[in-house]
Amino acid sequence: MDKAFWRSIALNHFQLPADYSVEQLTPELLSLLGDPDPELRDYYIYSTLENWIQEGLYTHTQLRSMVMQLAENMRYDLGKQGDDMVLLRSFSALTLSDILKYDNSHPFLARSEVHGILEQAISYLVGEQDLRGYVTGKGWLHALAHAGDLLGVLARNRHLGDTELKRMMAALAERVTLPTDYGYMTLEEERLALVVIATLTRDILSPTFWSWWGRQMSQVEERMHWENTVRFAQPPDINAYHNTKLFLHALFFQLTITGYKMRGVPELVETIRQTLNRLDPGFFSADVIKILDPDIHTEDLA
Repeated sequence: MDKAFWRSIALNHFQLPADYSVEQLTPELLSLLGDPDPELRDYYIYSTLENWIQEGLYTHTQLRSMVMQLAENMRYDLGKQGDDMVLLRSFSALTLSDILKYDNSHPFLARSEVHGILEQAISYLVGEQDLRGYVTGKGWLHALAHAGDLLGVLARNRHLGDTELKRMMAALAERVTLPTDYGYMTLEEERLALVVIATLTRDILSPTFWSWWGRQMSQVEERMHWENTVRFAQPPDINAYHNTKLFLHALFFQLTITGYKMRGVPELVETIRQTLNRLDPGFFSADVIKILDPDIHTEDLA
């Protein structure tokens, strides 16, 4: 099928063409998830799959087959950077999140199936190395954001309990602190913070868990060597440090500005404060102003 065919479906409010079945069209839809044409991929291919999944056009057997294909796509060339294959991995993760979203409202997946998807999602979150957000001419690659979307939907799934949610949060802490050539520039930190919010809505994790979680992220500061001119951190570690701070900032403001009242929010907010203090090289002290004015009386400021 050409681009005009898929455009016609989108313009017709994603109605299935009269002379076709989902069985006929879905294999091509899945293969085109990695197409570098952003109009075709985002507005026609992915959006068609999203609509057909949510409208219930697929049988449970068909959805299970799609889960297997999408999971395989997410593993394809995982770890490579700079080519177009990241599009297939990224949009497969996003489409998989739509199937999980459907399952959350129309339960059909077994516990073992959801746990298997969780393992695939965590492997993808930690293993994806091509973190580019937007590329001119190819649009949104957004692998990290889409991995976050998948984990956020999973966090809401009935089959995930205390153990699985803790595993998810540990993987998230690992991801944001990993050395990388990419600094978060296109709201990746906000999408990842939503995974934590989704986890809080389950009211499963003990509030005391968050203190441990914050300490895992604070270890990224040890690689900075602020005062050592010779051994100052290398760019991948600098990016990891800044990505961690951006993530914590995003989570802090999502929790406080929105006014969430879930159990564990006060403890998590306090954990974020403590973690940011551990990451801070000295700017969270009133005395830092003495760098600019040694004679200022800081006792009048704080």
